[in-house]
Formats: sequence, C-alpha cells, structure tokens
Amino acid sequence: MDDPAAALNILFTILSDGSFALIVGVLLAKCWLSHDPAAARVRPHRLAAGPLAVLVLSHLVRPWFLAASMGGSTRFREAMDLIPTVLSSTRQGRIWYAGCAALTCLVAAYFLRELRYTWISTGAFCVLAAIKAACGHASEAGDFSLPEIAQFLHIAAMSIWAGSIIVSGLLVVPFLKRLGSYGALWSYGGRLSQSVTYALIVLVGSGLYISWSDMHGAIGRIVTTTWGKTLLIKVTLTGLAAVLGSLVRFRCVKRPATAERAAMMMKLMRAEAVTMVVILCVSGLLANSNPAE
Repeated sequence: MDDPAAALNILFTILSDGSFALIVGVLLAKCWLSHDPAAARVRPHRLAAGPLAVLVLSHLVRPWFLAASMGGSTRFREAMDLIPTVLSSTRQGRIWYAGCAALTCLVAAYFLRELRYTWISTGAFCVLAAIKAACGHASEAGDFSLPEIAQFLHIAAMSIWAGSIIVSGLLVVPFLKRLGSYGALWSYGGRLSQSVTYALIVLVGSGLYISWSDMHGAIGRIVTTTWGKTLLIKVTLTGLAAVLGSLVRFRCVKRPATAERAAMMMKLMRAEAVTMVVILCVSGLLANSNPAE
C-alpha cells in the first residue's frame, strides 16, 4: 500500500487497540469498584460507549485495508470490489467474521446495561485478543503456534495494564479523591496494583519472546532497523510507566491513607495514564512495521 493508505491503517490500528484497552479498563474498574459501597457513585460504564463505537468502526473498515493490501491497489472502488472475495475465501476473512460475533456480544451487553466482568465480556475479550494476535507478525508461524500464543498473552496483558491505568488515572482515582473516600481509593488502588503487577509480568515475558522471535535471534537489529528503534522507544516508555506504578504502590497504596498521599497518587496515576496512551500509539506503529526494516 502507498503511504496515505498505510498511515490510515496505522491510525485505525491505534484507535482499535486504544479502544479495546479502554473497554477492558472499564470492565476491570467496574469489577473493582463493586467491592466497595462507598465507590458506588463512580460509573465507569458510561465511558465505554465511545471506545465501543470506535472499536466497531475500526473493525468495519478493516476489510478495505485487507483488500487493498492483498490486491495491491489503494483505489477505493477496486479495493471495495475485492472485499467479498477476501471475506469469503481467505483466513483473514474468517477471522473478521469471528470478530463481528465477539463485537456483537459486547454491543448487546452494553445496551442491556450488563457491560461488566462476566463470562460474556471475558469471552469476547479473549476472542478479540486472539483475533488481534492472529492478524499480526506472529500469525506467520501458523495458527495456535507458540509465537501466536505469546502474542495473544502480550495483547491481553497490555490491554489490562494500559486500559486499567488510563481509566483509573483519568477517571476513577480523581473522582474518588474529590469525594474524599480515601478508604475506597486505597482499596481500589490495592486491587489495581495487584492486577497490574501480574499483567506486567506476563507483558514483559511475552514481549521478550516475541521480540527475539521477530528478530530471529539477530539482536543487532534492535539498533540497526527502524522497527528495532521503535521497539526501544516502547521499552523505555514501558520502563517509565513501571516506575510510576511502583511509586504509586510503595509510596501511596502501601502506606496509610492521607489527603497528601491521595493527591500524590492522583498525579502519579495521571502521568502513568498519559504514558500508557503514548505506549499504545507506539505499539500501533510497531505492529504495522516490518521487523526486517
């Protein structure tokens, strides 16, 4: 594809990944808040409408990019004419239909006001994460291969970490602080910190394997290719986010709740949330880059 089409594809990838992470973050926040009656006034559910709409839109336009890539033409009409063939006779077409089913479940759950951490939402989350893994570089090793499984774990962990931090840092933590519900804030922060720690372990482990696999063991590519340099930026930002998260954990959550520590937690969480947004943008660029270039 030429540059404009490639740029649009990257943009829709970033929007899709970001929206997916936000929905996961909303599901987790709703689950964690349900454990504390004092936090009942916080309603992260309302935040899901926009990301869900963007996720659906990104999925609907994906067949055009697939057709343009497979057909070698970015002319709108030519790619449109090829879409039925792509959807009916290719692996990516079958994957796209599976994504439609998962998104239908999420949309139905939202309008039924049951968008919570239930088996339906969990199942849809897993299917969508598997679809994203099956559409990336890891799919070259074959269906259900070790690289594809590692990519699935990486996407799931990144969505849990990024989504929960963004939703918490920009919505839940500031709201609980304004309410003065420090007990609820500390309880929520503890659940968030524990879950993010597990997600980060999976993220780092799967990320190391994926990077090694994509470079085919040629570690020198990390400083000689655009893909490698982009990966280094992502790793640096991930390290920064991890440091901010550790400060929240050990300087706030692990100490007695006070107004000063609540203010510190809010500032650190906001900084971490902004960092996660940048990481998602870099990840979208990385997913659309060739490891050999």
